[in-house]
Amino acid sequence: MNVKTLKESPDKLNECVSLIEEAFRYDDQYSYKEDFSLLLQEENYANCYFLEEDGEVVSTLFTLPRVLEYKEVDIPVLFLGGISVKDEKRGAGLFRTLLETILLFNPNYAFYMLWSDLSQLYEKFSFYEFGLIEEIDLRDQENNLKEFEPTDTGVFVDSYLHLKDKYIVPKRRDIDWYNLLFDCRSIKILEDEGKHCYFVNKGMDLQGICHEHHPMDAPPIAGFINWRLTDKPDPKNPLRYMGFMRMGNVDLIDKLIRYTSGERLQVMGHEEGMVKVLFDGNPYELSEKDFIQGLFGPGRIEEWRELVPLILIHGYDSI
Repeated sequence: MNVKTLKESPDKLNECVSLIEEAFRYDDQYSYKEDFSLLLQEENYANCYFLEEDGEVVSTLFTLPRVLEYKEVDIPVLFLGGISVKDEKRGAGLFRTLLETILLFNPNYAFYMLWSDLSQLYEKFSFYEFGLIEEIDLRDQENNLKEFEPTDTGVFVDSYLHLKDKYIVPKRRDIDWYNLLFDCRSIKILEDEGKHCYFVNKGMDLQGICHEHHPMDAPPIAGFINWRLTDKPDPKNPLRYMGFMRMGNVDLIDKLIRYTSGERLQVMGHEEGMVKVLFDGNPYELSEKDFIQGLFGPGRIEEWRELVPLILIHGYDSI
C-alpha cells in the first residue's frame, strides 16, 4: 500500500470524500466538503493523507495545521479528521499506518487533536479526552432569533479576538473568518434582540447544537442544545469532553506551560507514556492521560487550576 496526499493526487479528492461519507453514514442532504470546507481547501491538500491499494482509496486521514494562542504566545498544533477505513479493510492496521506516517512527517507540533466518540479506540493510540463541555438543553422552548446578516461582523470577531486573554484558543486568520461566513454554509449565525450572536448547526455533525456564542456572557438560547465550556458544571446538566489530545513536541508544550504558569510548572521530559514535571521546584511523574487531564480537564489538578488556562475550541474549528 502507498501513502499519498491529495497534493500528489488531487484527482482522488472525490473518492476520498465518498469513503469518508460512507464511513460516517452521511445522509444525502449533507456534504462533507461543505461541513469541513477549510480542511478541504486546495492549499491544505498536502496535509490530506490516504492509503491506496491497487489504485483504490482504502483509508483516509486528513490533517489541518493550526495555531493555538494565549495572550502573547503561539503554539502550533495539528488537528486530525476525515478518518475512514473501507469496511472490508477494518482491523488491518490502516489507521495506525497513516497515523505513524503523519507523526513521522509532522514532529513539530505541541499537540495532535481529533474529535470522535470512540474513547477506547483512540486511547490505544495515546489520544485522551480533554476539556469539559456542559450541555444546556432548551430545545423545548421557543425563540425569536433572527439570522445574522454578515455586514458588521465586529460584534463577534472582536469578542473572539479577546478570548485569548483568558483561554487557549485557535487563531483565526482572515481566510478562516471568510470560510466561516461564506463557505461553511451548513453553519447558521443567529442573533437575539440583545445583539448576542450564536453559531448553530454544522451539517450532519452538530445539528440542533449551539456551539459558539459571543460575547462569552451571552445567555443560552432557546430551541437548541447549548454547549458551554465549564470548569464547575451544574450537576443537573449532561457533560461531554471537548475532544481528544495526544502529546507532541515536549519543548513546545513546555514553552506554553512555562509561559502560562510564570515558570512555576515545567515539563522536563516525556518517554514511555510518562511525563516528568517540576512544580514549584518539586519533581513529579504522571501518566500522559493524567498530565493532559490534570492540565485541561476533566479532573484538573487543583494546584494547577490558576496556572494553566482552559482550552476552548468551538464547533466550527473542530474537524
